[in-house]
Amino acid sequence: MLSEFENVERSFGAEKAADLRKALHFLLRRQFVFAGDPRTGTVYNIVMDGRFRDVVDGFFDSCGYRFHRDPEAQWAGIVAMDEDVPLPRMKLDETIVMLVLAAYWQQEVNVGAVEDRAVVVATLNDLFDRYREMAQHGGGGAISPARFRDILREAAQRSLVEIGDFDDEQQDCEIRIRPMIKLISGGDALQRLERYVRSEEARFPQPAGDEA
Repeated sequence: MLSEFENVERSFGAEKAADLRKALHFLLRRQFVFAGDPRTGTVYNIVMDGRFRDVVDGFFDSCGYRFHRDPEAQWAGIVAMDEDVPLPRMKLDETIVMLVLAAYWQQEVNVGAVEDRAVVVATLNDLFDRYREMAQHGGGGAISPARFRDILREAAQRSLVEIGDFDDEQQDCEIRIRPMIKLISGGDALQRLERYVRSEEARFPQPAGDEA
């Protein structure tokens, strides 16, 4: 890839080449970029620029990632092509929260409850209630509200969600779920959640008389 970067520098200048390197490093750290987020304009514009498309795609392909662009929803990002690629491996509770986000996003999209750029608006309490409904059926270990919020903050670091200001009176905040969540969870988030619930029910059967 060295020659490709040298070609960019010769053709477009040292500043553009530096911007390209910064954009690639940004995505290796954060995985996704969503247009309009603070201090990400240069990153988004560079990776969406047709002049650098082959270099960007080739670089991530050589690292084992598939690069995704969605100019309509205005986001871009990388997904590992196989499990050997060293993206941060999610813990079980992180995976469950991602599936809850994705299932919520897909259900809202299905009924047309979606904003510009395929963003779905939820609240922290709505999402946690959705998780608790699932966990109650499963009977396994529960994710605490504090841990749930921590996982959402980690998702925000990856640009998967945007978290609004916390309302101390309502003990709630707005969560804007972005369409990239579908790449993290796969296209069958709801089915995967249902399979998880069934597996937990098998591991932790409810005693007779405990059902409502």
